[in-house]
Amino acid sequence: MSDRARQELLTRARARMEEQGRRGLRRMPPRPRRPEQQIRAYQAALRRVTASIEETVRELVFPVLDDLLDEAGTRSDAERLDDWGQRLRDLFNATRSSIQPVIGRTRELMLSLGDDTTERASGEVVRAIRATLGVAPTFYDDDRVRGILNAWKAQNEAFITRMADDAIEQMMDTASRAVRQGRPTREVKDELRKRFGISDRRARTIARTEISQLNAQVTRERQREVGIEGYIWVATSDDRTRDEHADLDGTFVAWDDPPSSTDGLHAGEPVMCRCVSRAAVDRLLDQLEAE
Repeated sequence: MSDRARQELLTRARARMEEQGRRGLRRMPPRPRRPEQQIRAYQAALRRVTASIEETVRELVFPVLDDLLDEAGTRSDAERLDDWGQRLRDLFNATRSSIQPVIGRTRELMLSLGDDTTERASGEVVRAIRATLGVAPTFYDDDRVRGILNAWKAQNEAFITRMADDAIEQMMDTASRAVRQGRPTREVKDELRKRFGISDRRARTIARTEISQLNAQVTRERQREVGIEGYIWVATSDDRTRDEHADLDGTFVAWDDPPSSTDGLHAGEPVMCRCVSRAAVDRLLDQLEAE
């Protein structure tokens, strides 16, 4: 926590209260807005990676499955050859090379989305404080936030590469196993199509989880910098909300004491979490009013 930022905020809020009272202010800040635009943009980019893998596999692998089955000798009328496995690996390595431009563009977008999410999270903290205290804070401790952002970018560069590599590796294993078993071409294609769906679901999970975690972590640092030591857990109440998150809805959580029911993670940090943290600005307001 930056004493400078906190003291400056309280001084300005006190002056505003002495001059204007509480006119036009709220006791509870507005509900924080989730970074849905950034989530959707990241999800779309990751889906483009999976779509590129699917397109390339359909183009390179599907047309030669009959030949591979013949070469593998797993059909009764086929002459066995030993190089079909290497040929299959070459096809999937070609797939990996083909999608590199898409991966490069996705990395560039991810870096931009990280910056946007960080700026947006800081803006949401400003919005909450201004609505309650009538003044906007000034943030000085950028090193911690920059460290969080840089670590997030490095982790997501690895995620993007690993997501693509895992998808291709799993498809190659699926195709290799099916060819060894002598499965009909139609069944081999069906198995690969199922893998397309798994890759797409993983892209969606990565996008929501990673953007939400960055948003939550920057929010934490910005709130603590100005002396806000906790928040109100705000859950999204629908049939997808986890029971433990619904139980936390409306409760106060200290930044230094995350809930055990979420494995020590704050709102927005668990996988696919849609919860947000409403800044407990009222505690600063109580201090001002007491003075």
